[in-house]
Amino acid sequence: MKFKSFDQFIGESFSAPNFELPADHEPAIRVPKGGSSCSTCRFWTGQECSNEYYIKWNGSGQIPAPPDEFCSDWYLPKEGSDVQK
Repeated sequence: MKFKSFDQFIGESFSAPNFELPADHEPAIRVPKGGSSCSTCRFWTGQECSNEYYIKWNGSGQIPAPPDEFCSDWYLPKEGSDVQK
C-alpha cells in the first residue's frame, strides 16, 4: 500500500506540513551491516520492533531480516549507543 504523505499513512498529524515521500519510497529496508539498524534502535526489544508506527505499517513488530541488517524510517538510536556519538 502506498501513501502520498506520512500523515496520511498514520492517520494523524505527525510531521511538518507538506511532508511527502515519493511513491516508490520503502519505509523499511534491508541495510548493510555496521550502520543504522534495528540492532542499535531504541525500539528493538531483542525479539521485535516496539515502535507503534512500524507495527501499524507492518501489522506486527516482526522484521523480515536479521536486526543488524534491517532498518526503518522510525529508527531512533538507543540511549548511549555508538550511533548517537
